[in-house]
Amino acid sequence: MRLLYRLLRKLPRRSGLGSAHPWKDGESGPITSVRRFFQPPPAPHAVYDEQGLHEWDSPLELVVPARGDAFSFQAVVTVAWCVTSGDGRTTTGLRADIAAERPKIHERAEEVVRRVARRFDPHLPGEAEEEVNKELTTEFARPSHQCDDVTITVTVKAQINLTEEVRELRKHLGRALLEIQAKREIDMAIMDNMTRSRDDWREFLKEGMEDWAARFAVQLAESPRGVAGVMTTMVEERRQDAQNFLDIVKQVVAAQQSVDVFDLVAASDGVLRIALERLGVPVPPPVADLPWLEER
Repeated sequence: MRLLYRLLRKLPRRSGLGSAHPWKDGESGPITSVRRFFQPPPAPHAVYDEQGLHEWDSPLELVVPARGDAFSFQAVVTVAWCVTSGDGRTTTGLRADIAAERPKIHERAEEVVRRVARRFDPHLPGEAEEEVNKELTTEFARPSHQCDDVTITVTVKAQINLTEEVRELRKHLGRALLEIQAKREIDMAIMDNMTRSRDDWREFLKEGMEDWAARFAVQLAESPRGVAGVMTTMVEERRQDAQNFLDIVKQVVAAQQSVDVFDLVAASDGVLRIALERLGVPVPPPVADLPWLEER
């Protein structure tokens, strides 16, 4: 009574005399407040709607044989249940229906996984998993139970993995394949580098053949401090080449004494110019109008 009296004193009061009911309709009075405070929460609804009850089993871990039965796969199978009832059955009743079907469903799922996994080699879990799930989808496409206004549908999925024994073997094989691939990539890089170096050297030597000063330029590039010695050697070699060329010309002229000297010079003018230019000897431009040509 003291608690009720304290609650009455703390609640707001309306002013005015003769008000027999100080609380408006819908407002909580002290009695209703106490009742709401002490009453238990509403009980949960025990009947599911048309969507039914959904439940998931703990994953099933299986060891199933691979092709040849010498090695195995590790399989993890998950089973999801959906139970619908049209007669308003309780959760307990629906779960009892699932429990009655569970052993049969697990047995069918294991049989499918074992049968399909035997088609694949033990190092192909991805291909085996894809085919196993296709077969499971086909196997459980229809409701597993449908009577007495109760329909049970099952969704089964499987994950196929390598066993530890096969995984270790695949690690050794994978490491060996990686080493082979790495060696091939190194060889390809070396070949590519050699090809580019060969082409560069070919162009370099080709330019050197066309320019008589290229050899001396290379010497200076390797040792820039020996400029004076290189220049001296270059001049001496040019002089020696010019002298050798003149000796050859003298021999040709001596062998052709029966031929008119003017005709020999006129016919050999182009060849002599090219030879002298290759030797680095300055050559004057050709003259087309020579006075003795008119006399002839």
